[in-house]
Amino acid sequence: MVTTPLPWRWTWILALSGGVAVAFGAVFYALSVLVTDEAAGGEFSTTALSVAYSGFVVTSGGLAWLVGRVADRRGIRPLATAGAALGAIGMLSLGRMTAPWHAVVVATFLLGPAGALTFYEVAFVAVDRWFGPRHRPRALATLTVVGGLAGPVFLPLTGALVEEVGWRTTTVVLAVILGASALLAATVLPGRGAAPSPDHTACPHPSWRSLARDRRFVLFTTSTVLLFGAIQAIFFHRVAVFEDGGFSLQVVTAWAAASSVLSLPGRWIGPFLAERVDATRLYASATAFIGVAALTALGDSVWPMAVHFIVFGVAFGATLPLRAAVMARWYSGGHYGRIMGTQWTMAALAGAAFPGVVGWLRDVTGSYRWPLVVVAAILAAAAVAGALAGTVDRRPPDRAGRGP
Repeated sequence: MVTTPLPWRWTWILALSGGVAVAFGAVFYALSVLVTDEAAGGEFSTTALSVAYSGFVVTSGGLAWLVGRVADRRGIRPLATAGAALGAIGMLSLGRMTAPWHAVVVATFLLGPAGALTFYEVAFVAVDRWFGPRHRPRALATLTVVGGLAGPVFLPLTGALVEEVGWRTTTVVLAVILGASALLAATVLPGRGAAPSPDHTACPHPSWRSLARDRRFVLFTTSTVLLFGAIQAIFFHRVAVFEDGGFSLQVVTAWAAASSVLSLPGRWIGPFLAERVDATRLYASATAFIGVAALTALGDSVWPMAVHFIVFGVAFGATLPLRAAVMARWYSGGHYGRIMGTQWTMAALAGAAFPGVVGWLRDVTGSYRWPLVVVAAILAAAAVAGALAGTVDRRPPDRAGRGP
């Protein structure tokens, strides 16, 4: 099989990164604006839209194990193309809904699967296949930095469109953008027969049993599950936390936007640092700093809020490529998507559950103080599990699922 020249591979990763940014922006971030009172929230109940969002989170992450397996077998192009097209159909359907249950169906069965096909998990499989260890850090940095532009671009864009043309017309504009992304994916990305990188590493087929017995996989997956669940809880509640502290909505959302921008340095630097310092220690350190950020949200003055958003932004940005770098070092090869997808499905289910648990604790205790302490403790446990994973010396299991 003829190896595709490296410049073409960079063309692929740039196109794929743009598709990830569009998917996150036009689906994930846009959805957070479309459910507000100024948009669909002014016509439909908050409860129905909250259920719709939960359905989106569960299916977009819950399908990761299946999507990763298909990516290993069929390649990236059909998944990225179908996901963007499905997102366009979902946005058009969302704009035509006339009853609350329509939002639940559209978010769960159209937008959720679209996210599963177009978000980072599929892109991480592409990076592992197209780039070997030498070029992988730059590819991961490019992917996550470009993807990180989704929030700063699409949040204000969607808000401006809702204000100018109404939320229903906004969904049409977003659908057109997603349709263009689908066309780009179908045109530029390579097909199933594209040769892997010449220095692409390979690991044998792992059985479910061997993964369950692989201590580094279990520890690192435990860390990822706890980390993502805690991050989702912080994302979901932090505006309310600072509003309880007396800050205005405009001030808090401005800091949240700044935090998104501050994630970009971590996204770029993280993969390169992972080549010089143990990646699991970096991952664990970033996780611990997010725990510090959770505790600083307890402050009631400007400086703790500033520390929260600055530290959270930089540390969160670093965890995205570091997870992929760690897993590629251990499990690179033809079954990388299946392994990553399995891990992310468990993390996504935690991400759907943790915000509700934190909300329940808030209602029981009457404040966010103890819920945030619990979140910080969870992040501390995640950091410990991630650090311990790096101390386990284990070669990949063989085809029969036997380890050393």
